[in-house]
Amino acid sequence: MLNKKDVRGMRNEEPLLFIKSPVIRKFMYTPTVEEESTSVFEMEHTREAERVIELPQLVVSDEEVSVEVNPYIQKNLDYLVHPFRKELYQPIEIVTEERVVKGILEELKDDVLWMKEGEDLTSITIHDIRDIKWKQQSFSI
Repeated sequence: MLNKKDVRGMRNEEPLLFIKSPVIRKFMYTPTVEEESTSVFEMEHTREAERVIELPQLVVSDEEVSVEVNPYIQKNLDYLVHPFRKELYQPIEIVTEERVVKGILEELKDDVLWMKEGEDLTSITIHDIRDIKWKQQSFSI
């Protein structure tokens, strides 16, 4: 219990922890304004986006017999060639009878799948594809 002397003595003393003002943080904000100019400049990142890769033409002889494509494989490939999904599901593995190709899907055109394997562009006919794998598991929608 406090005596009157104790209370009088406390009034004249400063508190142990006294915050004089709230913490103020100052941030410098500089808005970026695009200036109009008569000169035409090409932004660095737009040059890369406009780059078009010419795909080599695959020669198909008339003597070839039409081979049925597995509808499951075709459905998965149609799903995967969407631009966003190409980036999302990379690297993807295409399993054929002869080999396994691991890379990024480029294009699906005329029953031929074009894949980028490192710096090389590889073509795979769809009817040769046995399985599509992503993260060591068979891919399914």
